[in-house]
Amino acid sequence: MHASFWHQGWQEQRIGFHQNKINPYLSKYWPKLNITENSRVFVPLCGKSLDLCYFPQQGLKVLGNELSTLAVQDFYTEQQLIASKTVICDENSVTVQAQMSLWQSKDIDLLCGDFFALKKKQLTDIKAVYDRAALVALPSEMRRKYVRKMREILPDKISMLLLTLDYNENEQQGPPFSVTQEEVYELYEPCFNIELLELSETEPQQRSPRFQNMSYFNERVFYLSSR
Repeated sequence: MHASFWHQGWQEQRIGFHQNKINPYLSKYWPKLNITENSRVFVPLCGKSLDLCYFPQQGLKVLGNELSTLAVQDFYTEQQLIASKTVICDENSVTVQAQMSLWQSKDIDLLCGDFFALKKKQLTDIKAVYDRAALVALPSEMRRKYVRKMREILPDKISMLLLTLDYNENEQQGPPFSVTQEEVYELYEPCFNIELLELSETEPQQRSPRFQNMSYFNERVFYLSSR
């Protein structure tokens, strides 16, 4: 998926993936990670998700990453948060697309820019990761690149709550893309212990309109801990 796809999606408000409430799997399973108060959580490809607001309620700080400036602006405006913006200059970068900015508020900071341009030094204090919409937002060839980048920039000791979708891609095309349980193990097992916390087959009436007529639509919740 090229960056232009997501920029255009936000400009045209094609954001059917955005939920108008905190994800129930987050509130149900996050306590399992047992993250200490004031720790910092990384949320990749976060959009303007209300899930970002859950973590300060638990006494945690948030660092999100989002490509779209519109999404970042909308988040702070809709949540009525005051944020400062700092442009991050990289002397090795020669493209405008690689430019990144850091938006900072009391408990929620957002790095606006390409995920693949993130640096390890920006995530040194991260204790946990919440991935609801990042892995499933990417086609298969990019998912491998994404996981390699995560391993590169994350601290050695980390926990992760990962949410995935699984459906017949012959019936519908993503994003969000189908990610099987086997693929999760293939991608993450070299560096993480993996525990499947829940497998739920979503009933047609509970799905978004795009997926209502599909033969099956599964949601999985994984807990990952670094080895």
